[in-house]
Amino acid sequence: MARGGPRPGAGRKRSDPALKATASERQELALATAAVTPTAMIAPLHLSDLGQLMFGEIANMLAEAQRANSHWAQHVALLAQRLEQIQRWQAVLEVEGDTYETVTASGGRMIRARPEVAMLSDAMRQAQSLIGELMLNPSAALRIADGHKPKAGEFDDF
Repeated sequence: MARGGPRPGAGRKRSDPALKATASERQELALATAAVTPTAMIAPLHLSDLGQLMFGEIANMLAEAQRANSHWAQHVALLAQRLEQIQRWQAVLEVEGDTYETVTASGGRMIRARPEVAMLSDAMRQAQSLIGELMLNPSAALRIADGHKPKAGEFDDF
């Protein structure tokens, strides 16, 4: 019968602690190490004039933050298109109202929500998601801000 302690090299191999990064840590690392291409973002041809203006504004915001990348042009175009749709549906709802009246089969009246209300809600939800993915919202700005740590105080030892 064998005696002694554990054999060297026996058992499960330990994993590297660097491999245990969370999804948000991996995303921040990917953004930090992503190579920024020197080419400017070019608006896709399918965008309208207003969409191309919004595309340019968003691309400028990303360029000012030194996060512009030509590979993200379709993402930025989708955000510009959704922002344009939000403006359009808000204008329709301001003119027409949020509801409309219809006559039922039995002759009664029914008040219903306009379809633009649901389309506006969906466009706003998706635009908010895209803004977050492009890290253009305030919470993302705080995550990537430099030096956003509280200063050491005299009572930190307690």
